[in-house]
Amino acid sequence: MRYIAVFPTLTLAQKAVRVLKSENLASEVIKVDSTRTRRGCSWGVAFDESKIFSVRMVFSNNSIAEREIIKE
Repeated sequence: MRYIAVFPTLTLAQKAVRVLKSENLASEVIKVDSTRTRRGCSWGVAFDESKIFSVRMVFSNNSIAEREIIKE
């Protein structure tokens, strides 16, 4: 299983992946289906569910704000 952190733009999702990579956390940018999010069309960063706390900490420490995190 994995989680997807949802972002409004591709640029923000790419930034999030770069920051996670710098912390040795595997992730990938994906297109999120508009039916899966509250605000329609979005981009996501997918990562292993076991890394949820680490990812949230990295995002917080780097002022990266996701719209939501959904479970895939």
